[in-house]
Amino acid sequence: MKNKFSRGTSQGRQNLIILLCWFVYSFAYFGRYSYSSSINSLIENYNVDKAETGFVMTCFFVVYGLGQVVNGFLCKKYPSRFILSIALWGSSLVNVILFLGIRTGNIGEYFYLVKYVWLINGIFQSLLMTSIIYIFGKNLENDNLAKAGLVFGTTVPAGTFLAYSICTLMEHFGMFELTFLIASVIMSIIGFAWFLLYTPNERTDIESTKEDEENSVQPTKHKKRGISVFALLTVGGLAVFAVSNNFIKDGLQTWIPTMLKEVYNFSNVASLILATSIYMFGMIGVFIVKKISKKRNDYVFLSIRFAAVAFLFIGGIKLFLNVSYIPVVIFFASVIVIAYGINNIVTSLAPLSLRDEINPGTVAGVLDGFCYVGSALSTYLLGLIADKYTWDTVITVVLITIISAVIIVSLIKLITDRIKNRVAK
Repeated sequence: MKNKFSRGTSQGRQNLIILLCWFVYSFAYFGRYSYSSSINSLIENYNVDKAETGFVMTCFFVVYGLGQVVNGFLCKKYPSRFILSIALWGSSLVNVILFLGIRTGNIGEYFYLVKYVWLINGIFQSLLMTSIIYIFGKNLENDNLAKAGLVFGTTVPAGTFLAYSICTLMEHFGMFELTFLIASVIMSIIGFAWFLLYTPNERTDIESTKEDEENSVQPTKHKKRGISVFALLTVGGLAVFAVSNNFIKDGLQTWIPTMLKEVYNFSNVASLILATSIYMFGMIGVFIVKKISKKRNDYVFLSIRFAAVAFLFIGGIKLFLNVSYIPVVIFFASVIVIAYGINNIVTSLAPLSLRDEINPGTVAGVLDGFCYVGSALSTYLLGLIADKYTWDTVITVVLITIISAVIIVSLIKLITDRIKNRVAK
């Protein structure tokens, strides 16, 4: 009897593809945040400032964001069996190089080269997300899209949690550089697993009937429509949240451990433990989005509501930052929950929902490109502000960012609804 992951059935192949993509992207995130999770140790051991260490991630995000847009248009031309493995193996090699640089003691003298090494990591990692969304769109039937969106949405918090957990453990033993080696080994293994186990699936929900073929018409089960103005406005509104949400998500994820260490005089290990606990809650946001979207799948409206609530929690952080770490950690966790929820909407659920009109890989690539505009700005800019001013100023900038996004996207939503009403009349 064949189980639900058997490659001998269409459903089995689809389940296997979803599972493999989860492993690919989760562990790719480990290989991406192996650096971010090590920032405190790098600052402490190599006498570099926050702006310089943050600029390494900015270089990564710039190249990654550009790569997302380019690969969004090219992903359908890539051989799916090879491309994800190549991306993982390339990122694995980069992590090994950084591990060797730290292990040999040369990274201190040549720290200015780290940004170029991590930039190459951004090139390899940019091949992944758009290709996975395209693979989903090409191989999964409509009944499996919601499941794929939910499962894929958990990859980012899972990979982030893994990176910070491993780094915390390695830091405890005074060997934080092993984080890079462990990430490298795991990504290499997952790359081979993808190459050996991936089996394409032929969708049955787009097959034409005999009558359709005789009359040379498009399939009746799944017709492609032209790109509507509403789809474009939806993508436009989500692009604003892509920039602002990732500015906050990646900015906070990068600097929360350092902020906790400096404001409350925690050790590296203590600050990493608290930060890791905060990131663990990110997965909750994915399930909240899944639950709410069943009742209303207007993803722009959902994003507005999420961001408005995030504004309140960020305000709480500002209020208690210099008072007590307990409410601050709780508010940080709440913001991360919401940020991951919005991220799942922007990079997964919304692109897949538009696949009848636009290549979902292209939509995902464009929106993820906008995400990393925010990421690129945040790591360097927030680090620079922290160097020159205070962490309280950093939170103020984050607060202004989120409320600005809510106002702008609410205006876009208002315009879209008015156009819809006029067309309906």
